[in-house]
Amino acid sequence: MKQRFIALLLAVCIACTMLVMPASASSANTAVQAAVMLGGLTSEQAAGQDAALTRGQLAKLLAAFSPYRESANAQGTAGTLFTDVAGSDPLAPAIRIAVSQGWMSGYTDGSFRPANPVTLEEACAAALNLLGYDVTTLSGTFPTAQLNKARELGLRDGVNRGQGEALTVADGAVLLYNALTAPTAEGQVYGTSLGFTVTGGQVDASSILLGNVQGPFVAQAGTQLPFAPAAVYRNDEGAASAELAPYDVYYYSENARTVWIYTRKAAGRITAVAPSAAAPTSVTVAGTEYTVGSSQAASVLSSLNGGGVGQVVTLLLGMNNEVVRVLTGSEADQVFYGVVQNSARSLIEDDGADVRQSVTVACTDGVTRTVNVDKSLNFPAGLLVEITVTGEGEQVARVDARSVSGTFNENGTALSGTPLADGVEIIDTTAEGVAGAVRPSRLSGVTLQSGDVRYYTTNAAGEIDRMILDNVTGDLWTYGVLDDVRNLTSAAADAIDDEIGRPSGEVSLPSGTTGTGNAAADVADIILPSTSDILYGIIDGSIASTLWDNLTSSTGSVASYVLRLAADNTTGAMSNILGWLGKGASYVCYINGENTTLNTSVKYPVLAGGVAVSRSPSGTVKNMIQLMPAMIDKVGAASVMSGSTRYETADNMQVYLWYRGQYYPTTLAQVNPEEYYLIGWYDNLGCTAGNKIRVLVAVKKD
Repeated sequence: MKQRFIALLLAVCIACTMLVMPASASSANTAVQAAVMLGGLTSEQAAGQDAALTRGQLAKLLAAFSPYRESANAQGTAGTLFTDVAGSDPLAPAIRIAVSQGWMSGYTDGSFRPANPVTLEEACAAALNLLGYDVTTLSGTFPTAQLNKARELGLRDGVNRGQGEALTVADGAVLLYNALTAPTAEGQVYGTSLGFTVTGGQVDASSILLGNVQGPFVAQAGTQLPFAPAAVYRNDEGAASAELAPYDVYYYSENARTVWIYTRKAAGRITAVAPSAAAPTSVTVAGTEYTVGSSQAASVLSSLNGGGVGQVVTLLLGMNNEVVRVLTGSEADQVFYGVVQNSARSLIEDDGADVRQSVTVACTDGVTRTVNVDKSLNFPAGLLVEITVTGEGEQVARVDARSVSGTFNENGTALSGTPLADGVEIIDTTAEGVAGAVRPSRLSGVTLQSGDVRYYTTNAAGEIDRMILDNVTGDLWTYGVLDDVRNLTSAAADAIDDEIGRPSGEVSLPSGTTGTGNAAADVADIILPSTSDILYGIIDGSIASTLWDNLTSSTGSVASYVLRLAADNTTGAMSNILGWLGKGASYVCYINGENTTLNTSVKYPVLAGGVAVSRSPSGTVKNMIQLMPAMIDKVGAASVMSGSTRYETADNMQVYLWYRGQYYPTTLAQVNPEEYYLIGWYDNLGCTAGNKIRVLVAVKKD
């Protein structure tokens, strides 16, 4: 039971089958919430995790990620520790422990300077001391020795800072969280000394973090928590309010002063129960199967009590989307909004042959629902619809657009003065029906035009509680790097040479184009230079961004070139060449570190480096566009600099090392502008909240 809760206790939206998390690959959110649960950060500090990490906060984190975390909280007021740290200071116990254990030290003037910012090398030195590494045993001198050892142990994974740079609160949490799977100086995995189970570089923190979690409970009107929570999570995201509404499912830990609230619901007609109608442990509603997580829910769904297949219900979902309670009758009434992904008609023979149509809708709550509808109606992909569930069944109907415009505030909690509801549901969508959930923080500072919002609703308090966007983020595209595709050049050139059959010197080149007069050589120059040519051309400046659009219009250039070649051609070869241009191709890419081949029905004007791929909900490639390159001079926590231009980095930015004709997936912590040429590839697709670095390619300076 405890293991089922661990991912949610760390407030990370991951698959419910993943019960442990690799510390080395942890997100900042995972590390920050672990620090909150262990007492290293307050919920207020977690909310402001981009603030500078101070020496006092580092001491608190060190104590929290140590065997002294309980005694640090139990210590009372003692005498003055340092000239600038009173015994009554809330940080005094942690500072006392950090200094007495030799993890940190004060200054010769008797001060500790708890408000001073912490640099990368200072934090790495403290973490190494925590792990028992004696400075005299490290190779080299400070700070190089500490930085290198920290990198070797994986402490710097996910901490995108360089020597001398100040850390954020999130950076400090990630550094200490990574320490859990690092070996100590004695060769023991550090996390095991704290009571964690560490297997294969993964940490199961449930035995420590769970405490006395109680629940699930279902709120009624007026339900109050038995304590004032310090941390609130609503649908696994941090929230400001712990207010409970009727039918909210909630859990809490008084020890951790934390509450988890879930508002997710599944509603519709039951189409299957398993393993038996009398004693179901799973139920399928609107095309999705859910695990039954309570005896009350199992009882309502059991055929022994009149439940089961054909029943219209609303499922109240808790942690891991388990069914906590089942509502029937008028209590089951629900309305969902979303975008059609596909519709399909099929033959049924229940009572004679007939046709049934089902529509699949991606809804704002992140659930994809499949509902049977009138077979004569038309529901094309991309259509905006509402699903209404009543005791009589389900209905799907088109809804008219309802737009809103304005600017999100800097923390993504309001749109031009209109607040967003706690647990607001936002999805981005494409015309093809592709949809994905959007965190409100993703839209911080973004200005939406009226055409960016397809639909929205407000609750009784006038807060925006649902929003459907129109390709605003650019996150619905698939990003990667294109491998060398010079083979397409050769194929095109050979085809043109063979079909035209003109000797060298008799070819009329396109206006403004110079060349040899030989079709194969000239087309090779027009279509696709090699990946190395492109990368080094960007590095040395011979391919400036102003020329990139011309380079990436190569399909059009080839078509223009061929038309010139065929101006006086009467052999009929022109149709064969244009036919070749209109046929598909296979593009070999690296996507999320995996070598992938994309087969397309047409050829796209992409050369090498970063590419964006648009897909249909079924995965079919609909478009492929070249990303824009920028030389990166400086790398920050969530942004990079190219000269005086700042680019935000995508949360899932991919990083590759290019060496001798091959891409090698790596991490940002392994590369830097001092030792590598860094080429950032950003999306320039016209998305309002896009223009982020999606892929970064590193070329070593040697």
